[in-house]
Amino acid sequence: MTVPKRRRSEPQRLRTPSLEVTTSVVEAALRIIGTDGAEAVTVRRLASEAGVAPMSIYNHFGDMHGVFDAVFEHGFTAFADRLHNSVTSENPVVALYEMGHAYRAFALENPDTYAVMFLRVVPGFEASDESFLAAARSFDELSSVVRRAIDTQQFIDGDPALLAQEIWATCHGAVALELLGISAFADADETYAAVLVTILRGLLVDPEESATLASPQARVR
Repeated sequence: MTVPKRRRSEPQRLRTPSLEVTTSVVEAALRIIGTDGAEAVTVRRLASEAGVAPMSIYNHFGDMHGVFDAVFEHGFTAFADRLHNSVTSENPVVALYEMGHAYRAFALENPDTYAVMFLRVVPGFEASDESFLAAARSFDELSSVVRRAIDTQQFIDGDPALLAQEIWATCHGAVALELLGISAFADADETYAAVLVTILRGLLVDPEESATLASPQARVR
């Protein structure tokens, strides 16, 4: 993953946001996005929804870009934790299968957060370098397990970051289609599980090893 170039100078937050204010404002922004879209997130409405003074938003976040940046960072921090905590198996291939299910579970449970993170629902928004580090951490969680699969000679030899990107892109595509209601299959759970097996089998030195992914213990709910 590369840090995107900024299209303008980024606002400086005037002071470190308190956890309470940050949490209330982030949650309020996500509620508004979920009901009326990102364009409806204004300082006035955000302040009313979060129960804070409008000046408090300026003081803590600088402007609306700072608010969306906080939403982005909050989402990826939670996402990275979810991926990390989803792994229960010592087998890196099964661990990747678990992480794949955790990816989808996070998106389905937090569709508005996921939309800010991945679906570009905030026009013109570009994450700051600081917030993008949280996004990079989630990718590192995935690529480190891919590296283990290569080191144990379960995966074909290759660049761990590139193989991790292929897995990530596959998960993202399947999840985005499901969230947008474009999936053509009735059983979304089975379809997604089959997608994961397909991408992982393609990376295995021994494709027969993919049979281990059929175990119920390999799934993350």
